[in-house]
Amino acid sequence: MEINMKSRIGQNIRALRARRLVSQEDLADAIGVTAQAVSKWETGVANPDLMLLPKLAEYFDVTIDSLFYIGENDNMLPEDSADVLRQHADWWAGISETDLTTVALPRYGFFTPTEDTLCLLGDMRGKNVLEIACGSGDSLVWMGKKGARELWGLDISSAQIKRTDALLKKNGMKANLSVSPMELNPGLPHGHFDLVFSIYGLGWSMDLEKTVRHIAQYLRPGGKLVFSWDNPLMQCVVSENGKHSFYRSYLEEERIPISKHGEIFHLGNRKLSTYLNCLARHGFLIEQVVEESEYGEKEAAVFEEGRFYSAGRARFFNPAFIVKARKL
Repeated sequence: MEINMKSRIGQNIRALRARRLVSQEDLADAIGVTAQAVSKWETGVANPDLMLLPKLAEYFDVTIDSLFYIGENDNMLPEDSADVLRQHADWWAGISETDLTTVALPRYGFFTPTEDTLCLLGDMRGKNVLEIACGSGDSLVWMGKKGARELWGLDISSAQIKRTDALLKKNGMKANLSVSPMELNPGLPHGHFDLVFSIYGLGWSMDLEKTVRHIAQYLRPGGKLVFSWDNPLMQCVVSENGKHSFYRSYLEEERIPISKHGEIFHLGNRKLSTYLNCLARHGFLIEQVVEESEYGEKEAAVFEEGRFYSAGRARFFNPAFIVKARKL
């Protein structure tokens, strides 16, 4: 009986950890044990101390009973989504600093107007801000320099969180940082934030409904959400032989294979209306949608064969859209 109990709770801790995309080291740090202890639980060598069960249940946002039996849980990832997101996290962990292409505030994307022109965020002094998919931390540093009171960041990649933490410390700042998929709440407070923002991150969500629902919970009433992402047409148009041509339907929201540094990912391409309707369902009022491009005329006159982001494309259609919404 003891062996079965060890096996069951160990298997469930491993499954919970996998479906939350949490490493043994991350779990160990959070509850105050060693990674070796977590490994022993998961392999059935030992059980967690009874005093740790409430901590484990709180960390995974489940009941203590669920540590012995995993049922349906809204703050868990389906296995197929967890597998895809784990692949994304592993890719970010393996990429070098020199291969990073950073899009960060005051920029919203490739060939978009900057915040200095758009003025979407307003005065950041004294505000509590959270960045979804904070990447290497450049936007959080920008927020800190603008006088934000509290800086919070969430990213699927522990490697990116480490980069963020290092950059913040370099600039004399600190933040509350969490390694977690955006589809799950890793323990962020509800009703706490004046602004949640995401610069080229929200579109990576495997479950937009869950992501937006969590964001609505994080924001105080009247709080703002500002995010940018690729124009959905970007994945539907190919630029070859001096022409921009449709080769995929804008109307079909399918997972599209994307190649990055030799790795293949599957990115969900959603219509603009899908984002806006999802926000409306979760209690947001759309205040502004930006579909504008900035580029030099000489630059735009040069057709860049096969380039995904180019001024020539930006003249044909905007590469990105930006949404500003307010929680009612």
